[in-house]
Amino acid sequence: MKVHIDKIPTEGLVVDLAEDGGRLFKDEPELRFKEKILSRLVLNRLGLNITVSGDIRFRIFLQCSRCLKDFSLPVDKDFDLEYRPVSEISKGGEFQLSQDELDILYYDDGVIDLDETLMGQVAETVPLKPLCSEVCRGLCPHCGKNLNEGECSCYAGHLDPRLPRFKDLLKKKDIQ
Repeated sequence: MKVHIDKIPTEGLVVDLAEDGGRLFKDEPELRFKEKILSRLVLNRLGLNITVSGDIRFRIFLQCSRCLKDFSLPVDKDFDLEYRPVSEISKGGEFQLSQDELDILYYDDGVIDLDETLMGQVAETVPLKPLCSEVCRGLCPHCGKNLNEGECSCYAGHLDPRLPRFKDLLKKKDIQ
């Protein structure tokens, strides 16, 4: 959904959205949504600057990076954004952004794309290394058994081939 900034009244504009995550992230097959992405946005205009305050709620289905089990991650997040016209960006040459400018988004042709706003908020919440649990034990490196479901019989017998040398060094140290 696109909003023209000149259509935002002085008292602000409230927008309720229920978007299909599969449509928004059609090029990202690892992001699976079974429910709509729900959001309420409040847009306020101060000259050419637009503030967006809102909340977003969704449930995303991911694969654990340790045990490869699918799990759902519920998200309920509040956020505040500021949009400025792209014409404010310096034309030509390199320049350094201040810390405050890193949180500013830019719009072009007097239009803010709310789909991009939602996509950005979803992307911020998806962990780089998704875990089904903070204490996930992952898979056995030898047989592939999910260690969250119990110990495997092969793990105890396998030692790193480098470790016996350290054991020999410790024995020599004890002798001296």
